[in-house]
Amino acid sequence: MKCCCSFIHYANFFLSFLFHDADNHRRGMYLQMTLDGRVSGSDAQTPHSVLELKSVKTGEIVIKGQSSSLFLCMDSGSHLRGQGLYSEDDCTFRELLLADGYTRFISSHHGFPVSLAPRHSPDRHTVFTRFLPLRNTLARESVPEQTPNIQRFNVDSEDLLGMGLNAMVSPQFTLGQ
Repeated sequence: MKCCCSFIHYANFFLSFLFHDADNHRRGMYLQMTLDGRVSGSDAQTPHSVLELKSVKTGEIVIKGQSSSLFLCMDSGSHLRGQGLYSEDDCTFRELLLADGYTRFISSHHGFPVSLAPRHSPDRHTVFTRFLPLRNTLARESVPEQTPNIQRFNVDSEDLLGMGLNAMVSPQFTLGQ
């Protein structure tokens, strides 16, 4: 018996967050993930800030960079990185919708929020962790289309997204049926 899960696909969204800079002015930044796995904030929308959110189960999501093809992951020290292989412990986040329309992403395993604040910032767990999904406004040509990697994409596989079978469990799937 095959276990099937459906994913809600929010392609071509940007994640931005608002924070106070040194002059106490509000400004937005775009979360971006480069090809080498570095995660940072950008003042402008870039191809590296086009991120896809995929629901893996109720309230839990995976974030993947469209141009880098890397999953957003967090280690036990709350450091963000992009990595090619999905790890449920490091790459799954709880999605918390806030009353003001923002969203907070908390590592399901480590319990830390996704944040681009400096490591020494006392505000690391406040305004720096509030994200707002925004539509991709870059010209279609500036966002590189991902060419399929034949070696990693097997249409006969039960794991088309490369996330591992242990990451997807249907509540209706039971042994003996």
